[in-house]
Amino acid sequence: MAVSRAVRRYYAERIFAHMGRDRALPNFTPFDVAPTGHAAVEGCRGGGKNITEFSLLGEGERITDARVSCGLCNPAMYVAADILVDWVRDKGCEEILALDAMDVAALAPFFAVLGGPGRPDDAREKFQYALLGVQNAVRDHRGEATLPLPQIDEPTDKDWDEDDDE
Repeated sequence: MAVSRAVRRYYAERIFAHMGRDRALPNFTPFDVAPTGHAAVEGCRGGGKNITEFSLLGEGERITDARVSCGLCNPAMYVAADILVDWVRDKGCEEILALDAMDVAALAPFFAVLGGPGRPDDAREKFQYALLGVQNAVRDHRGEATLPLPQIDEPTDKDWDEDDDE
C-alpha cells in the first residue's frame, strides 16, 4: 500500500524537515535517565527489522514523559509513534490502558492530530501498533506483564470516515 497523503504531509512537515545527521526531534531522543517503562513492537508484518520502542517516565499512576525509537520504520510508523508519544504525556495509566486498540473509533484522537482528509488505513494500522506498544510500556511501568500483540489487519486502501462501524 502506498503511503497516504495525510501521513506524507505530517511526516514531511513535522518529522523529516526537523531531523538530520546531527539533530533529532525530542520525541525521538533517548532519556538521560533510565525509563520507568519500556516496550517494543514490530511495527509491520513479517521481517522483524522494523522495531519501534517506547520508553516512558512515570510517577505512580501518571506518565510524565515518553520517547520513541524507530528502527527501519516506514513514515506511517514514525508518524503514529510521534503522535502517540505526545498523547501519552501527562495521562493516567488507566486512561491509557482503557483504549481498545482494535476499535477504530478509539483511534479518533490520533486521526485528529494527523489531520488531512479522511482517516487513512495506513495510519490506522500504525496507530494500533503504537497504542499497543505504549500500553505495554505502561504495563511495564506498573510492574505488570506485557501482553502479546493481537493480529492486526494489514492496511488497505480503505479510508475510515466518521460513519464507519467497522
